[in-house]
Amino acid sequence: MTNDWQQQVQEMVERGRQMTAGMVMGGEILIDADPENGFFRVKVRNVKPAGLTPQLVRGFCCILANGAAMFNLTVKQRMTQPGKEKNE
Repeated sequence: MTNDWQQQVQEMVERGRQMTAGMVMGGEILIDADPENGFFRVKVRNVKPAGLTPQLVRGFCCILANGAAMFNLTVKQRMTQPGKEKNE
């Protein structure tokens, strides 16, 4: 069963690569995780072209929210709007 699941994930990743081919030329994603406490955070940096950073972050949030829904988790999300200060 595990191999079937892993194969399905790999196929999904490959379809995603085909859909996004040429969109991002490079960059990094840093993942800081503490699984025992249910915590992780992600930092996207040095995306090329730089103007895609907001779109890429929104895309990752969408993927994460949909993944959480697959596990029957309720998603509560706060996203800073463009041009707004964090403490407004």
